[in-house]
Amino acid sequence: TESVGRSQTRLGQASASAGRQFSAQASGLGGLVSAYAGAAATVFAITEAFRALQRAAQAETIVRGTKTLALEIGQSGGKILASVQKITQGQLTLAEAAETTNIALSAGFNTEQIEGLTKVSLQASRALGRTLTDAMTRVVRGAAKLEPELLDELGIFTRIEPAAEAYAAKLNVAASSLTNFEKRQAFANAVLEEGTRKFGNIDTDQASAQKSIEKLITVLTDLAKGFGLLVANVLTPIADFFANN
Repeated sequence: TESVGRSQTRLGQASASAGRQFSAQASGLGGLVSAYAGAAATVFAITEAFRALQRAAQAETIVRGTKTLALEIGQSGGKILASVQKITQGQLTLAEAAETTNIALSAGFNTEQIEGLTKVSLQASRALGRTLTDAMTRVVRGAAKLEPELLDELGIFTRIEPAAEAYAAKLNVAASSLTNFEKRQAFANAVLEEGTRKFGNIDTDQASAQKSIEKLITVLTDLAKGFGLLVANVLTPIADFFANN
């Protein structure tokens, strides 16, 4: 019995010693891991800050692009953006409005067509419960790039050939003689016609939680980008110095 007792005591002491060693090891690793986590968190925060500044600078560039593209067709980019934001009731950020407007302007759409596509996008988003950003992107890209697949998910099943034939009939020419620009015009007009027919009765002025939340997100995003742009302008000389040295 005494021999068994001594063996148990030695076993308990060995277990306690191993536990203390493991605790010490864990403590040492914990310090290293904590230091690494702190460094990683700092690097991540700095990286995200510079990404935010980059997005703010990109937004300014996109808006300048809108003004340049609008001048090529004798329009005011500022007025077009103001009209788009008015139609969307402030639910698109300035950068989002400028990006989709630039696509439409590049495709040769005029102000009336851009406003019509914007209105259809808003009505479709409310009817189908989709975000306005997604609906606007699909409608404008689909019409500009002649991609009916983008419009199908919004319930707008316009097809290129019938639209081109109808447009050619109005011009009293053969559909095969239409240029790419004329085909885009035909398709955009057909998208506007079908979208208005399907969603024209949707009331977009009615207050809703979705509208309020999207407007709040838009305001906060624009404020953040505006502040980021101010910071970016201050940091530009420093960034140029390090980039060149």
